[in-house]
Amino acid sequence: MKIFYAICLMILMIGCSEQIKNDKKIQDEVQSSPSDSSSKSYNSESLGNNNVIIKNKENLIGNWVGWFESDMGNQDNDLANEAIYWGRENKITISIEEIEGGNVKGHSIVAGNYRPFSGTISDLETEFTLELKEPGDNQYDGSFQISMEKNQKILSGKWKAYKSIQINKRKYELTKKIFEYNPNQELENSSSYVDWTKLKTEKFKEEYEGEIFESISTSFSTATDSIYSINASNRMLSKNDLENLKKGDLLIIRNTIYARHGFSFKNRPLRIFFDAQEWYMPVNMNIKPQLTEIEKKNIQLLLKYEKNSIEYYDSFGR
Repeated sequence: MKIFYAICLMILMIGCSEQIKNDKKIQDEVQSSPSDSSSKSYNSESLGNNNVIIKNKENLIGNWVGWFESDMGNQDNDLANEAIYWGRENKITISIEEIEGGNVKGHSIVAGNYRPFSGTISDLETEFTLELKEPGDNQYDGSFQISMEKNQKILSGKWKAYKSIQINKRKYELTKKIFEYNPNQELENSSSYVDWTKLKTEKFKEEYEGEIFESISTSFSTATDSIYSINASNRMLSKNDLENLKKGDLLIIRNTIYARHGFSFKNRPLRIFFDAQEWYMPVNMNIKPQLTEIEKKNIQLLLKYEKNSIEYYDSFGR
């Protein structure tokens, strides 16, 4: 048993070393978003129809959403025990904005990164093929090779990084979707929020067959089921709504506002949680202009309670 807990702890610490470092103070990820042109918001309603059959080049214009998965054979999971699993996949949105003749322009959004691309399209007898290249001034830039069979709905392809990074080859199968902001959108109970970067370890002793063994208990910052009953986008929250909530609850309720607006999360635990929501689309890097007055006031209230709330931990694997 001692060996098991030690192995789990080592795996988790490796995962933590790659996580984006957060300030000890309560920070709003949206507030720190870049304000340059790479973070501009797009009205996806002007970018084509939802889940259409592709018959011509113009049908390709729009947002294509799905999983951006490793294409490097068997890869170790970044974190794994009896309660946590992540296969290193992220949701990606590839937005094709313009097709003129054989030239294509657009951008991708994944894991809190907005990257423009340009390239070419070939109109073949049975399919369209696209070669799209990101600028190359970011360490995670690369090129997309895309194929799209005519009279079908799935865009598929591969991506290869220019530089030698940990996962330099990825694959994807995407469907066309229109982003629609819905203040009444509720969270689906499709995954648990676990922030493995906030780890508490405790030593304890157990007696077995007359011998005393020292073991390690690991617990992680989590959220409770309260996150499914409080919506901070469609009504003003009050002290009574928040005063008994834990920090993880407040964090998820606040960030669900951003998820409804299509915000792309850099923070990995948040990204894993919201990627699992079927309705969630990462389409924006700067959602501040789209926030409603109700949401702005609720965000300030939630941040105030987060600053003084108690962290909630759950133990797994015992």
